[in-house]
Amino acid sequence: MRYSIVIPVYNAKKTLRRCVESWLDQTEQDFELLLVDDGSADGSGTLCDELAREEQGHIRVIHQENSGVSTARNAGIQAADGDFLLFTDSDDYVSPDYLAHMAGFQKETAADLVLCGFHHLYDGADIVKLPGQTRTLELPDFRDDFLSLYRESFLNMPWNKLYRRELAGRFETALSLGEDLLFNLDYLGRCGRIAVLAEPLCFYIQEFTGQATLSSQKRQDRMALARRICEETEAFFEETWSEPCRDGSIFTRYVSEILDECEKLPADRSLSCQEKQRIIRSCARDEWVRTRGQEACLTLPDYKILWYFLRRDMPRMVYALCVLRRPLVSVLHSVRRIGRGKS
Repeated sequence: MRYSIVIPVYNAKKTLRRCVESWLDQTEQDFELLLVDDGSADGSGTLCDELAREEQGHIRVIHQENSGVSTARNAGIQAADGDFLLFTDSDDYVSPDYLAHMAGFQKETAADLVLCGFHHLYDGADIVKLPGQTRTLELPDFRDDFLSLYRESFLNMPWNKLYRRELAGRFETALSLGEDLLFNLDYLGRCGRIAVLAEPLCFYIQEFTGQATLSSQKRQDRMALARRICEETEAFFEETWSEPCRDGSIFTRYVSEILDECEKLPADRSLSCQEKQRIIRSCARDEWVRTRGQEACLTLPDYKILWYFLRRDMPRMVYALCVLRRPLVSVLHSVRRIGRGKS
């Protein structure tokens, strides 16, 4: 078996070498790296070529005009010649035994999809995310696991999964939110067997920026996309298991997107306090908030409190709570950064 690893690259000169070297250090070496330079302007494209020259045989480079991460991934899929596909983002990296464990588990189970845990490196903290117990299921028996993995955000991304290339579709290039999940839903619909590996084998890096400026149109587009993702996920669930999702797991993701937007507003200096409250009021009067609000099954205490007041159309209270929450989050991130500096 041969494995093709697709790495979209856009202005990633500072992190690309670390990402590529984590792959070159793999204990399993039967793979190709496809570096897809998406019109980078920081010299990343030149670095891709340098890495390919340094490591002849493992690395192929594709250069394209800037078209977005989904187009870059699609170009990698099109060029791949491996039996299986894996994806890594250029600012992330993988453990030395990532491919050996993923490929070995696939051979052991004959699975069409292998999914593993990961390290979430967030502003100095290493949060280990594990998808429950190691297990293998046929798609008809995957119903409850689908919901639990969806709730815990293991189904959204492509970078903790191994795919059969012959079953893979394409990423939707017109979307800026949820395209990874839609790719995975489409792929799941073609699967017979899914394997879940309870090992954290890759490293997802996310920095806290504190920035939240977003145009009104982009905010509306984002919420429209969140609704579409919810609708398509619910449709997938019902089509696959011949019943609607009744526990609110899928709808809760839509609610979380709304609350995320509310929580970002205090940091947005482009809006007045009144404008921010108007945005929160529009969220409170969202059709689904009014008609389906009781379906949400939130677990985080701060989200539960915000949701309580949002559903009662109390934008001032929601905004005040978001304002109070912001300095607490900033203190937490400062403590993390100090701890990282001492380690």
